[in-house]
Amino acid sequence: MSQLKRFMGAGILFPALLVVLTTVYLLATFDIRTMFGADGGVGPKTLPIVAAIIMYGALLIVLMKELRKPMDEKDAGFSSHLRPALVTIAIACYIALFSPVGYGISTFLFVAALFFIFKFKTDHPLAFVLYDLIITIVFYGLFVGLFDVRLPTLTGHFL
Repeated sequence: MSQLKRFMGAGILFPALLVVLTTVYLLATFDIRTMFGADGGVGPKTLPIVAAIIMYGALLIVLMKELRKPMDEKDAGFSSHLRPALVTIAIACYIALFSPVGYGISTFLFVAALFFIFKFKTDHPLAFVLYDLIITIVFYGLFVGLFDVRLPTLTGHFL
């Protein structure tokens, strides 16, 4: 029965759920069609496929570490599901807010929520806000500058 509790803990269930969601995401990328003739090089499917492969690798590492560590009885209880549930709620809120309030505000709030969930710099408000701003700006730069993705703004336009 102890082994069953190990597999019912968030350390296994949440990464397993993410494997399923990553698979759905990866399968959806194969429906992406290009508007122009494909030259066989990098196209609109490339980044989502690379992201899915990286996610699979990261989840494999998480699952292997979880299976190798000794089981603590409290790890399999309800409290082990709280943090993953909060992250899932934060992601759902981020998705819901992304178009209406734009990239900047939604990403800033999402990163702040993750910082609160994982108790990162919550006792240093200035550092908390500074790290949040840096992450928001860096990802904005990656999407707009490097990947040439148009992101929604608060006014409903795209940058």
